[in-house]
Amino acid sequence: MKKISQSGNGILYTIGTFLIPVLKGTYKEMGMQYGELMKDDMQKVYDIVIQPQINSGIITTDVAKQWTNRALATFSSRNKDFYEGLQQSTGWAMDKIGILDQVTEFGIFQSKMHSFAGCTSIMAWDTASKDGNSYIGRNMDWSASFSEFSQVLTVVNPTDGGYRYVNLGWPGMITLYTGINEHGVYIDLHDGSSMGGSVVFADRAPFMNVLVDILSETKSLDATVSRLNASRTSLGLILSLADQNSGASMECASWGDHRVRRSDGDTMVVVNSFLNPDWGIHKRNTVSHSLERFDNMTAQLAENKGDIDAQKVRDLMDIRLFNEDGTLKKNGGCTKPTKQDADQTTHQMVTDIAQRKVWLKVPNPKYLTDWVEIDLKKLWS
Repeated sequence: MKKISQSGNGILYTIGTFLIPVLKGTYKEMGMQYGELMKDDMQKVYDIVIQPQINSGIITTDVAKQWTNRALATFSSRNKDFYEGLQQSTGWAMDKIGILDQVTEFGIFQSKMHSFAGCTSIMAWDTASKDGNSYIGRNMDWSASFSEFSQVLTVVNPTDGGYRYVNLGWPGMITLYTGINEHGVYIDLHDGSSMGGSVVFADRAPFMNVLVDILSETKSLDATVSRLNASRTSLGLILSLADQNSGASMECASWGDHRVRRSDGDTMVVVNSFLNPDWGIHKRNTVSHSLERFDNMTAQLAENKGDIDAQKVRDLMDIRLFNEDGTLKKNGGCTKPTKQDADQTTHQMVTDIAQRKVWLKVPNPKYLTDWVEIDLKKLWS
């Protein structure tokens, strides 16, 4: 990694097309560090993602204020302090900070009745892996415009309570997308609106920020599930959950119900469809080929059972879903380096939970960064 700049105890590194802000201090101090280090990149995201919606009248001053006030009124102190630090160091209005961070829920709030994105996660542990440890591969499939700015691995080292963690996302977005904490608890997020409803409940706390709190405060998969069982989501989501010993998925409906899906073996694939039979509803495909991705990666895990490690997961995540001509690939995978259905694979992360290491990749050939290794223990030390 190459050091770019420093703000107090916060240091900004780069590797390939990834930015890695390593923050340390109170949450307000870390917000100040993040804002000073990332302000220019935040503005670029704002110009690409938010400004066109302002120009078209979708986001008005009242809309930005409504979504920001909703967040601030329900935030934990850590999230509120981080926002205040951001405001102090960037000089931005709080509504500008808020609408940028809340744009994912706002996007689903504005979306039509189909899956918003086509992410895929695979998990293997115990007898499925080469050494019995847990390994995870995760594709973040999103709008092609999200390749036009940096992908960001934020490293959080709090001194005022809570566990250390990382979160892979984009500039100015502190909501949780893909994260792991110092105890090896892993959470990633998939759009579940195709099954769990595209209605967003404005009278509930923004759930993607609630996930930050849960990752900051739990030491095991079981504890994470228990915390989630006490929560009501504000939108339809599907979560991949894991620790050093096993993995699971939680399918969350926007009307407030959810189901935990556990594996009969030692592997699991998570896509954008509810797969727990307890719902009593049929498996539903999406415009992002959820069921094809699920079948592909289930077969790939079965074929490699007992031989899975971090390198094998990277190999599996490199397998494409489509051929160059747009047809589905025989014995294919789940990765879409360019947009061939509803979205494209913006970035990827492979996690070795036991070693607290991650590998990051941007597969889009225009912005390509091949797999780079990050030792989280060094960044948390």
